[in-house]
Amino acid sequence: MYDEWVRDNQQRVDKQSSKRIAYIHMKNMGGRELNNFIIEMSTEAFKREGLILDLRYNTGGSVHDAVLNFLSRRPYTLWKYRGGKFAPQPNFSPAAKPIVVLINEQSLSDAEMTTAGFKALKLGKVIGTETYRWLIFTSGKSLVDGSFYRLPSWGCYTLDKKNIERTGVKPDIYIKNTFKDRLEGKDPQLDAAVDEIMKQLK
Repeated sequence: MYDEWVRDNQQRVDKQSSKRIAYIHMKNMGGRELNNFIIEMSTEAFKREGLILDLRYNTGGSVHDAVLNFLSRRPYTLWKYRGGKFAPQPNFSPAAKPIVVLINEQSLSDAEMTTAGFKALKLGKVIGTETYRWLIFTSGKSLVDGSFYRLPSWGCYTLDKKNIERTGVKPDIYIKNTFKDRLEGKDPQLDAAVDEIMKQLK
């Protein structure tokens, strides 16, 4: 059902934007999802004129830096083969296009870190509701009996030292999807993301 929801979102974005906007959903911030993100970005999304990165229902992990580094790439020169067409360098430069990140009250942990970084780097708009406020990194130790324990250790803060676990991340455009929306197959957050990018493309 989760994968069906993602496919439906992709089809909705394709239809509403006439395939001008790429849609990528990350279920978590783990290694496998990072690989999927990079594959999507380098095989499909680079052909599109804008990007929606959906971090709703994302359960966290620790790949925020890799995601933000990829999204931050901007073109710095052009090059072309003799007699060929101009192409930007680097080949993949998402920051040159409109980007929207979607969040909701179930975006937690590293999804919050990623969104906070996205806002700090001014890469685009954030749409949805405030994040879950569940952002702490842990460290662990093995005990002599073979058991293992973890302790909350690393807090995450904005550049002005606000504790993200206490504040969460607020969207630039607040839109809440209701239970009625879900029953009727509507997604106002996703619709607003498409509208925001199409407005910038016009």
